[in-house]
Amino acid sequence: MQLRAIDFFCGAGGFSEGFRQQGFKIVMGVDNWRPAIETHNLNHGLNDTVRDILEFEKSIDVINALPNTEIIIGSPPCVNFSMANKAGKADKSLGVRLIEAYLRVVAVKKHQPNSILKAWLMENVPNSRNWVQEVYTFKDLGLGDWAKSVGKKPNDEALRAKDNGGLFVAADYGSPQSRQRFICGEIVSTGEFPSPIVTHGVDKPRRHVTLQDIKKNMPSPISKDSSSFSDPNYPELVLSKDELTDHFYDTGLYMVEWEMAKFAKTNHPYMGRMSFPEDESKPCRTIMATRSASTREALIFPSEINRVGDGQYRLPTIREASTLMGFPYTYQFVGGEGSKWKQIGNAVCPHMSAALAKEIRVRLNLPPIRALDFSDQTESYKLVNNLNSSTIANFNAPPKKKNGAKFRMHPFKDGNMTVALTNFDARSEPSPETNGKKWYCSVFLGSGKEFEVVNITSSTRKAIEAFLHSKMKGDSQKFMIEFAQEFDGKIGSPKKLQELLEANVSRESDILSPIQLVNEIKSFIEKYDTEKEVYEDARISNLPKNRIPKRQLMAMWAISKIVS
Repeated sequence: MQLRAIDFFCGAGGFSEGFRQQGFKIVMGVDNWRPAIETHNLNHGLNDTVRDILEFEKSIDVINALPNTEIIIGSPPCVNFSMANKAGKADKSLGVRLIEAYLRVVAVKKHQPNSILKAWLMENVPNSRNWVQEVYTFKDLGLGDWAKSVGKKPNDEALRAKDNGGLFVAADYGSPQSRQRFICGEIVSTGEFPSPIVTHGVDKPRRHVTLQDIKKNMPSPISKDSSSFSDPNYPELVLSKDELTDHFYDTGLYMVEWEMAKFAKTNHPYMGRMSFPEDESKPCRTIMATRSASTREALIFPSEINRVGDGQYRLPTIREASTLMGFPYTYQFVGGEGSKWKQIGNAVCPHMSAALAKEIRVRLNLPPIRALDFSDQTESYKLVNNLNSSTIANFNAPPKKKNGAKFRMHPFKDGNMTVALTNFDARSEPSPETNGKKWYCSVFLGSGKEFEVVNITSSTRKAIEAFLHSKMKGDSQKFMIEFAQEFDGKIGSPKKLQELLEANVSRESDILSPIQLVNEIKSFIEKYDTEKEVYEDARISNLPKNRIPKRQLMAMWAISKIVS
């Protein structure tokens, strides 16, 4: 008997795909985003239309009209609970409503007369766990009156959620991605959570699958080879180059994009250091829903095309991203590049889903699936917008920043401080305004989000200059003279700096952009501070610290000289 499943908040269908691979029949997907539901339809042979799950808050009749299935799975949107959304402080009310609307459906299908429901699962980001109750009564889910109609009491337990599950890492189940998620649910007959067996990791049957494992077993995006390719996740799946979609195209980045990403990853004001480019010896980091190029979250690879500057680094192709999520090569995505990326980043890892589905089969005494079947998906590549192209990118139209874009960047994070070039007065936080008419040398004292800010004035710069003369002797004079020579003609007016920032270019003629200025200041100072010396007695007006790294004092002098 083939058990059936309905997938709520189905998105592109990662949760569905894992269950499909384990022999379950996906009979419906529910989602309110058209590209996602069209992708789900295409890959699972359905014809569903866009629906909002909040409609199930209002009427039992709408829930009763849903097909009865043995399995219910769901992944309520995570954006409200994500730590990346306003540092985890975003309003949670909509997220809670969506969770409870889903659990309301589960409760009705579980407790209705002649119920056939055998198992249900819910997946979300780890932080959502703090907003899920341990137990939901019928009354909690707005089902008090309905409960009485089926012989239950409004305060009876309808579902057990928070402690009937836990946090799981997709990489422990064969996914190439270290994606952590909160998953809860139950086998209806026993009330137990179908906790899957960890198969990958230290002291496990298999080691974790790494980013390198995937990349080395995928063709290069610029490959001219026309042979067939095996799926790194599913080696039995072999496709020709014509059948392998969304991979053979140029995803190179502008230099200003990857430089900002590099800075955010390796020199962030208050967060830890990350690898740039990606550390391929580990599973891939979590793929986010936004296809970013210049942020800390961006996934960035060296380009296979021999370029320096623009195009030297690249983003993953859509096929690489989907493979790192665990989708098979045969899985197709509807829409343009941004839409496809969002669908992938929002998905459940199919490996994680399949591990759960496999454990449900064990708990229900169903025979194991011996071989995976992808035959229903092999012709889907003909029905989508295929991003494959032989065109190499031209870097002549960088994405512009908005008018009045803010800028803060420092050459060094040392001595529990950063010395930054900014175009806003950071002392007016939390809502500084800027139009780029004035630039500052701002010293942020402290490496956390809470910090004291000092702006270096001309009088403070003179005090720093005198102190450096006393410590560096003749070298200080050499440093300042050579600085003037090195940066002569490279520093634009405040207006020009803002223009270059908003145009997102590295330079205009000899005039350096703010990013390039900071990078070149860093390189210049490092030639004079090879020992990373620290001054213990830097008693300088306006600066509340006496113990200051030499390079930070040099950065204060250099940046304040620029903005003056």
